[in-house]
Amino acid sequence: MSVRGVILAAGLGRRMGAVKQLLPLHGRPLLQHVIDAARASSLEHVLLVLGNAHGEILPKIDASGIAVAVNPDFAAGQSTSVRTGLRNGPDADGVMFLLGDQPLVGTALIDTLVECFLAERPMAVVPVHQGRPGNPAVIGRELMRQASALTGDIGARRLLKEHARHVREVEVDDPALLRDVDTMDDYLALLATRQPGSDEIFRP
Repeated sequence: MSVRGVILAAGLGRRMGAVKQLLPLHGRPLLQHVIDAARASSLEHVLLVLGNAHGEILPKIDASGIAVAVNPDFAAGQSTSVRTGLRNGPDADGVMFLLGDQPLVGTALIDTLVECFLAERPMAVVPVHQGRPGNPAVIGRELMRQASALTGDIGARRLLKEHARHVREVEVDDPALLRDVDTMDDYLALLATRQPGSDEIFRP
């Protein structure tokens, strides 16, 4: 069995007033943290889905060792990026969807979820912190098929709710799975977060 990764980073980021993917975080673009964590993980293949400002983003990130797909329909909602991620890339038993605005999600969390999926073969695997589900999630073949038919501004989260009985929740002592960057306040709060394994805070 194998699990591949899809990084969803095509959104408009309307609430940021900037190209969110390129906001600096500890010397690297915000999106680069997600790419680096996925690239160093046990995922068999990693695909980055871009859309808005892709011509500006690509020259400013290191995408070596991963594949890149541009979703021309990104403005129609997240489902278009999910479908782009599913139809591009090799066949796999599972797909992990990572969010391009969750730079604190590390390789250890990714590997934990992949290991659980491969060992137990559930319909999906979702990380949970203190009872709250987060990202990234892994979906198996049945949900991959259903996700390929999604439309509008809907991601795989709806499918996970519909099939909750068959979703394996993994309790993780890592609040990073709940933190994303939707607003400038989120970004500023992220800059005040201590670096993993360090007493220093992040710097732009």
